Parts: sequence; C-alpha cells; structure tokens
Amino acid sequence: MGPEEKGAASQKLRVIFAIFLILSLVNIVSLVSRGKHMRDLTAKVNQQALIIEEKDKQLEADKVQYTSLAARLHKEIKKVGELEAKSKR
Repeated sequence: MGPEEKGAASQKLRVIFAIFLILSLVNIVSLVSRGKHMRDLTAKVNQQALIIEEKDKQLEADKVQYTSLAARLHKEIKKVGELEAKSKR
C-alpha cells in the first residue's frame, strides 16, 4: 500500500466517521424531540385525569342530590295520595 492508497483509505474512513457522527446527532435530536413530546403528552394526560376526577366528584354530588330530591318527591306524592283518600271519605 502506497502513501496515496493510505491517504485515500484515511479519507474514506473520515467520511464514514463523519456520516456516522451526523446520523448520531440527528438521532439524538430526534430522541430529544420525542422526549419533549412525551412530556407534553404526559402533562396533558395528567391534566385530563384531574378534570375527569373533578367531574366524577361533581357527578357523585349530583347523584346524591337527585336521590334526595326523588325521595322528597316520593314522600310528597304519598302525602298527596293520603290527603286525596281522606278528602274522598
């Protein structure tokens, strides 16, 4: 192998190394970008979980209130029925 061949081989190795370096940098940038996107999605999911939890609490409170109102309505209807029965006698 002459000096020219060694120089050409060295040049090829430098080019290959540069290509690998560029590909590595692109991959690192891609990973960082994906990591940021993943953090953003995680934050959105956590925010949605909090919203769902709050809505569940509100739904449970509404259900309790509805049940209470339904029970009161049932009592009032029963009273009206009793009063009607008394008034017919």
